[in-house]
Amino acid sequence: MTLIGKIFTVLIFIMSLLFMGFSITVYQTHVNLQDAAEQAKTQNANLENLRNTLTNEKAVVEASLKRERVARAYALAALETQVEAIAADLADKEEIVKTTQARSNDLSDALRIAEATKKQLTTEVEGLRKDINTSQQRTDTFFAQILTLTDEVNHLKSLKLQAQERESQLRNQIGRLSNVVQRNGLDEFTDVLDKPPALDGRVIAIQKDLLQISLGQDDGLRIGHQLDVYRGALYLGRVQIRETQPSSAVCEIIPEYQKGQIRKDDNVITNLN
Repeated sequence: MTLIGKIFTVLIFIMSLLFMGFSITVYQTHVNLQDAAEQAKTQNANLENLRNTLTNEKAVVEASLKRERVARAYALAALETQVEAIAADLADKEEIVKTTQARSNDLSDALRIAEATKKQLTTEVEGLRKDINTSQQRTDTFFAQILTLTDEVNHLKSLKLQAQERESQLRNQIGRLSNVVQRNGLDEFTDVLDKPPALDGRVIAIQKDLLQISLGQDDGLRIGHQLDVYRGALYLGRVQIRETQPSSAVCEIIPEYQKGQIRKDDNVITNLN
């Protein structure tokens, strides 16, 4: 290849590179007109909506401004009326001040007389205040005494009511006791200390001529009381209390009354007849 051919080859290569660069540049700057039109249409719609919104807001603001102006006009009118009323009142007050000023001159002499009278009355009031304090102290003392006496009277009334209720209860109790005494052929002179109350128990232990029963001092048994012992329909004998405890008692068998052998769990009773 000749030199000229080589030069043309290099030039062709360089031109190819330039055309390729131009093609890339043109491709990169290529714009799709349809997409651009759609975007412009959308943007135009958005701008239209924005314009409508701003128009509505403008109308609202103008209406509010109009109402504000009307309200301000009413307020201004009210303030003007109030200013006129205040001015009239001020004029009245000034007239009163003038009248008062005129009267103050007339009252100066009366004030001096009043000051002298005040001193005299102050002295009298001090004396009366002391008398009132003394009387108040006496009144408080009397009132405290009255309260104390009232509490005592109420307490005595309460005690009286309790005593009356207790008297009524005792009368009823005496009536019931009188009926019991009459039914049992007793009177106020009958000795009942040696008579045990009506009780029914059992034998819980036996040792020779002594036995322990399930009745005791809490049941009303006392030393010297006598009880009868039986088993079913069989009478076994009589025993006498020798020692008492709260819930049991020790008894001694009375030989002359013994009718049979006494055993554990036999029944004991007062007032068998």
